[in-house]
Amino acid sequence: MIEFKAQGFCEAIENEFKIVNKEKEEVPFILNRAQRHFVFNVMTKFREIVILKARKMGFSSVVLAIIVLKFLLGKNERCVSMSFDADAAGKQLERAKKFIRAFERVNGLKIPFKYNTKKEMVYIRTEPNPVTGEEEEIVNTLRIGTAKSSSFGRGDDVTFLHVTETSLCDDMDALLAGVGEACVPGAFKIFETTANGFNSFKNFFDAALEGVNGFLAIFYGPEWEYTEEYIAEKRRKLGRIGMQEYPRTHEEAFLTSGECYFDAIVLGELLEVVKNQQVMDFQF
Repeated sequence: MIEFKAQGFCEAIENEFKIVNKEKEEVPFILNRAQRHFVFNVMTKFREIVILKARKMGFSSVVLAIIVLKFLLGKNERCVSMSFDADAAGKQLERAKKFIRAFERVNGLKIPFKYNTKKEMVYIRTEPNPVTGEEEEIVNTLRIGTAKSSSFGRGDDVTFLHVTETSLCDDMDALLAGVGEACVPGAFKIFETTANGFNSFKNFFDAALEGVNGFLAIFYGPEWEYTEEYIAEKRRKLGRIGMQEYPRTHEEAFLTSGECYFDAIVLGELLEVVKNQQVMDFQF
């Protein structure tokens, strides 16, 4: 049994789960720098978190891995992982099942699912109550699907909510009033996404930055995963798309993504001018 704390999560993920790398080879799931920072420095201190990120940072994978661990080893967990991108939801489901198959191989066992469908997995086991010693039934549930369904997750006593590609949400207030309110007190609520312009999600992220809605807002830029030389070269070659894929700040992420009437590159340059001017004004 793992300890549901940062070190325990990291050790279990790296020792018992597998992923497919960029060379299409199955390898141990070794956490990168951003993933480890998130587990050790963010999840240990906050339970309501919104992550804005550059692309290919691996947050969907690490949050899902933690969900799968809680599903396999936790007690009466009801975990939900949703995506506003149907293709991403399908990949999350296959990734979760791959984690479980790797766990079974490493531990030489077969999980006796009660249900194992395209949207839901249910695992029931019995174990002695630590106080009475009597056998008690533990029921863990994992649901994975698209958040486009307005009923997905409603009515559940969710203990861990993960929503990916959240910036594709048309109405964050409706999302929070729906599946957000299905969470039990103290549940993890983790939203993570790349930017998608000035929309409902940006308003939600800005409110989190201002400390209004109770969520911790955090931005992970490409420097967590790539060298400065690599980022500069990609931004130079790709132009506007490079700024969108490798934003250096959360402001730039929103400015260069989605549909924008004004030229995104010029807006980014103006933003840097304003920031530099503010620094000069402060110094003098």
